[in-house]
Amino acid sequence: MSIIMKLATCSTLCGAMILATVPDLHASENTIASGRNHGLSISIVNDSGKFAPGSNDFCVQFSKAANAEPVSVKDVVVDFAQQVGRIPEKPTRAHITEGGIGHFCGKVDLGKQYYQPAFYFIFVHYADPSGTRRKYRLFLVIKHE
Repeated sequence: MSIIMKLATCSTLCGAMILATVPDLHASENTIASGRNHGLSISIVNDSGKFAPGSNDFCVQFSKAANAEPVSVKDVVVDFAQQVGRIPEKPTRAHITEGGIGHFCGKVDLGKQYYQPAFYFIFVHYADPSGTRRKYRLFLVIKHE
């Protein structure tokens, strides 16, 4: 074997070993709410699969609805608005950062819950790959345990 072929074989095997040892960072996430909007699947996920009163960590995932391939979106903003009867409260904006292609994670403090169960609309604002501004609404129920 020539030295070039040995190097090519080694680089291929070494690359495969590195990819095999990278952990799946999103394997433990459970879906809280999801929906489809203009060919995209939008999901709110976290480790427990539910929200609780007070501070909550969560992620928003954007993927193609057809094949679940992550989609690059921009300018993502997430607002949580509690519904009291037919009256929506002032929205609480979540602080989020991009964690990868189509994956944004953050934290929101929903405060003390005075209603059992508490009903929330989650408004996800984003710019799709073509640059068009879009908004999608998801629904969330927080039950006291």
